Amino acid sequence: MAQIVTKKGDYGMTQLNPDRIASKAHPMIEIMGEIDELACALGLSGDKYDGIQTFLSELMGCMYYKQLDERRVAQQIWQLEDYITTHNNSIPNFFVNPRGHVSLARAVCRRAERRVVEFMDKDRNAPLDEKYGMNLQPVQQYLNRLSDYLFVKSFERVVTEPQLFADELAINQQIFA
Repeated sequence: MAQIVTKKGDYGMTQLNPDRIASKAHPMIEIMGEIDELACALGLSGDKYDGIQTFLSELMGCMYYKQLDERRVAQQIWQLEDYITTHNNSIPNFFVNPRGHVSLARAVCRRAERRVVEFMDKDRNAPLDEKYGMNLQPVQQYLNRLSDYLFVKSFERVVTEPQLFADELAINQQIFA
């Protein structure tokens, strides 16, 4: 079993990848933490997101080992796009305040995506010996599509749980009456 207590973290350092110890403030550690937080936020929403949580853990492992299967990521993106396309009609034509764990997960997902883009921008301009050495574009694309998917999922609740959105539904009826 892996040793959990190494005490390296006591000095602000952690394992960045198999070849490197880095500061816990390293941007890649931040990205992995954001993705971990996203998986946790999805966990608050129930079992229906187990597959996505599992894939997010897989992504973190790929980033750690710097070995990304871009075909696997593309497959996951396609599944999200397919769902979005077939469920796009669940988005109401009026403003609805974000509610619930899915909306929280969407916000965390968007933050994770911003961290990936920020890292890619810095890595692109870094000296060759400081580059991370991994194409994160598929990760950024996946997070972008996942936030779209979570947007659609969050608004499906207007139809399935209208009591949660009584104020917005009442206002919308007054506007269009």
